[in-house]
Amino acid sequence: MPPTTDESAAALAISTLTPLSPTQQLAQTQLTTLLASPDPFPDIHSLLALYNTLYFRSLLLPADELSWSPRLTLCAGTCELVRDPANNNKYTRVRLKLSEPPLKFRPRSDLLDTLLHEAIHAYLFLTTSWRHSRGDDGTGHGEGFLMLADAVNEHGGYGVSVYHSFHDEVESYRTHVWECEGPCRTRAPFFGLVKRAMNRAPGKGDAWWAKHREECGGSFRKIAEPGMTREQVQRLNGLQRAGRQKNKIDGWVGGRKRERSLDRAETNGFGVTIDREGVDDVTEVRKRERITVSCPICGEEMAEDCINQHLDDAH
Repeated sequence: MPPTTDESAAALAISTLTPLSPTQQLAQTQLTTLLASPDPFPDIHSLLALYNTLYFRSLLLPADELSWSPRLTLCAGTCELVRDPANNNKYTRVRLKLSEPPLKFRPRSDLLDTLLHEAIHAYLFLTTSWRHSRGDDGTGHGEGFLMLADAVNEHGGYGVSVYHSFHDEVESYRTHVWECEGPCRTRAPFFGLVKRAMNRAPGKGDAWWAKHREECGGSFRKIAEPGMTREQVQRLNGLQRAGRQKNKIDGWVGGRKRERSLDRAETNGFGVTIDREGVDDVTEVRKRERITVSCPICGEEMAEDCINQHLDDAH
């Protein structure tokens, strides 16, 4: 009779660890060899295949789909029960995704712990179906999950836990920021700020939106966003790219002028700034060097102070 609860499914998996079968022993040897490599990112599919044999009664494959996700930024990984077209469209397949952005900053042990965490979910989904996600705590991290995680940690020296601790890495990807212009901007703990990894403005789709409208009523305006990627810049047309370059040149030329003005200025003993070029009876005025720059669009060289006019006239 198949297990009907996470606890019974976990107990079955734990019972296979003492003693290990010859197949499990071989998997453990191969796993040791794989992890002896200095590669910080061992092949996740090879890892899952070995963990499947060692810890999960060889039930995960071929029912599992495993992949890296470059867009998953707010958690270390996900596991979901999905329909299987090869099995009358029943919910008998599991899709695992590992978050590439935060994990690429972390030590290899975090990759292993995350993969095992999601593999435990996958095992419990495949053995108890929807009962796993609707267990005693409603998150899938109930007694059965904890039982199996503790057994895997004790056997292999891992650190599988319920929640990850990649807070700094997650925060680094929350680069789209909105600020409320209403009263909540002065209230802790968020002070009216909404930070997200994707460009999705606060709105009715947020669970807290109705409460915010009732208690604050303020509107959100975007105050920060990430710069364009190289691919996005390359997709711009010539005029759009020229406009961006012009702004860069304005800042660059302005910065160079400011540097030169600071070079010419000095402070006297009374804290008063004087212009060295104005004191021609004391200091010899240096001749300005003629600085040339290249147009970022056509490549034509010209005087630095002519570049903006050239961009306006020629492009």
